[in-house]
Amino acid sequence: MALGVALVGAIIVVGTLVPRPNGSFSGIALAQNPDPQPTGSIQEITASTPNLTLAVGDTVVLSINVIGRQDIEDQRLADDVKFDWSVSGGRLSDGTDGTSASYTAPSDPGIYSVTVSPSSGCIGTGLACTATFRITVRRPGEATGPDAPPRNPEGEIPSILSDSEGEQYQVFTPEEGGIFTGENFSISAVMGIVPNSEIIGLRMAEDGSASNAGMSHHRYTLSGNQYRVFVIDAEGAPISSYNLNGTVTVCIPVPGALRTNISSLEMVNKNSNGTLTVMSSSVRISPSLIICGSTSTLPATIAVGIRGTPPPLLEPDPEPAEILPATGGAVPVSQGIIAWALLVGVALIATGTFASTYRHRRQEGIR
Repeated sequence: MALGVALVGAIIVVGTLVPRPNGSFSGIALAQNPDPQPTGSIQEITASTPNLTLAVGDTVVLSINVIGRQDIEDQRLADDVKFDWSVSGGRLSDGTDGTSASYTAPSDPGIYSVTVSPSSGCIGTGLACTATFRITVRRPGEATGPDAPPRNPEGEIPSILSDSEGEQYQVFTPEEGGIFTGENFSISAVMGIVPNSEIIGLRMAEDGSASNAGMSHHRYTLSGNQYRVFVIDAEGAPISSYNLNGTVTVCIPVPGALRTNISSLEMVNKNSNGTLTVMSSSVRISPSLIICGSTSTLPATIAVGIRGTPPPLLEPDPEPAEILPATGGAVPVSQGIIAWALLVGVALIATGTFASTYRHRRQEGIR
């Protein structure tokens, strides 16, 4: 009796061979699907619910998503990894070092953060190895949501906020809203758009070409420049995802290449996963030609386009081939100089040879 194992594609085949009296074999084969294997080291971790609103003293369980190579979520990658949790306010349960933790909100209303990162095993760069929960703690019994009366946070509210790199942001509040303007672009919000008891800083900037040439899966062809809307909290920390109670209005210039297609223009939000989200928008003259649209989630990357698949990427122009002059034609100056030098050299050699021969014959004649 013999045991055989074979791998067929992703299926393991295990067989037992039993010899017969006539010398042949009979056997039984069993096919087994192996358990899916982890995708490798941790590439990124994200908060399962990055924005939460709690009442003072509330307790909630926070958890993170573990992502491996090829952007595949696989919680098993965290089996042998310890995670470091920290809070700016409130309390975590004792012995928290896994992918979830119990969090209790503090007794004072305000905005707090919980951060978590693996102690080892993460190969991502930048903020990929850190997940952040943004927690708004409200007063007991305070109304929240779009129907709640706008209420600013207690204390003095600044008019300008700055991030760690010194960039300045216009402050937006629940009671006043806010506006940020640049060179022919702007973002504005009316009262009630910012959630109660919070303030945020908003800034817009031109962010390079919007071209999506070569992206055949897109349904819109983009043109001109794209514009980035940045958002920070009251402490100047960047917010990766922020949900508003309503929509803000974003306006950017209409690209010159699309001014003949005004009736077909669409404003889009370029999502981080490479897809496009079409925004409700309209073209205005204020005083130049602009297009304005609405979004309820920040940050955002905004661009303008028209319906239709983007063109393919242009191939680089080939290097020009060297063109040799036709026989008898003119040659470049550098080649002419070389030719003259060769002629002079040949003439000097011929002259030297003639002089040497003449001198030799004259000496023989004297003898």
